Amino acid sequence: MKNENMKEALETIDVRFLERKNLKECWINSADINSQGIENIQSVLDFLKTHGLQAVSIRLFGNPDVIAGASSFLKTKMADIPCPPLLILQNDSAEMSCQVYAVSGANSKALYYEGRLIGSRFEDDYAKYYMLRILPDNQLVSQSSQSQNIFEKAHNILESLGSGFSDTVRTWLFAKDILFWYSQLNEARNQFFEFQNIYNKLIPASTGVGVANPYNKALAAQLLAVKPKNKNVAASRVNSPLQYSALDYNSSFSRAVKLDVPDHSRLYISGTASIDKTGRSVFIGDCPSQIEFTMRVVRAILNETGMDWLNTVSSTAYFKHSQDFGLFDDYCRGQNIKLPHIKVQADVCRNDLLFELELEAVSSTQ
Repeated sequence: MKNENMKEALETIDVRFLERKNLKECWINSADINSQGIENIQSVLDFLKTHGLQAVSIRLFGNPDVIAGASSFLKTKMADIPCPPLLILQNDSAEMSCQVYAVSGANSKALYYEGRLIGSRFEDDYAKYYMLRILPDNQLVSQSSQSQNIFEKAHNILESLGSGFSDTVRTWLFAKDILFWYSQLNEARNQFFEFQNIYNKLIPASTGVGVANPYNKALAAQLLAVKPKNKNVAASRVNSPLQYSALDYNSSFSRAVKLDVPDHSRLYISGTASIDKTGRSVFIGDCPSQIEFTMRVVRAILNETGMDWLNTVSSTAYFKHSQDFGLFDDYCRGQNIKLPHIKVQADVCRNDLLFELELEAVSSTQ
């Protein structure tokens, strides 16, 4: 029966592998897991174990009851999971979506800070990689103070690991009620970047969307930092050919960041929405057109680095309204695009934006 459950679960997931020297990477995007999904989570964990993989990042999206059950289940499995799961609430969904990034042969290990599990570390011949899940220390202070705490805490953790925030290539900011205080979040980030001189270094790619979390915090965050071992590793900002820099409207993130190592290139595309070169939201109230515009923008960024949709290993489609989920499937079917992705209901950073897409792509140079 267990094998039947695993087979059924694996039919709902998209798995992508990257084989490199002494290292295997795996991205899992699992959508439409029903509310009885604990067995399906176990099937994903069994899949990882069968392939000798250790999870570096686990994200679960579902309604409060589903997430509570998944959280309790995962606590019984922490001996097998060297990373803290990121749990995000979906108000009206009876389903649960899951994203996992895992590696093998990479000297992966759990990371602790002040006695708490905060992430995972792995390495290859070229760099050390740190994936952190960070929560504010005190949910009773203001949203702005919690944001400031997130960035300062991230820097302190990375410094304790012999790195620093300037090694960060990607951040994810999941903020409750983001539309009411996004300007404060931006200001806290701007002040931190100014203090740490990030503007003269690498500004990370980023996603900032409005979703709640079960931790009772104003926001929950993840970040990926890369500490090169030699000069053969380079991280650089990639511009969006169809948009201007987000810095032009006081939002401190790169449209995309490219990581080049000797055997492959990796592209992290920030959360991208229907915003034109002037910084205006376009196609107001028209979700199909916002999807089409956003997809043109994302593809242009991919093409800027010599990649295309086929290079995608993982992506997340965010919708203001869950009833619009099918519109993305319609578009992809019409364009013959097959993206590994999950769909999430979330407020995008502006009230008039109905859709946003983030994406990770890999191009092997071997």
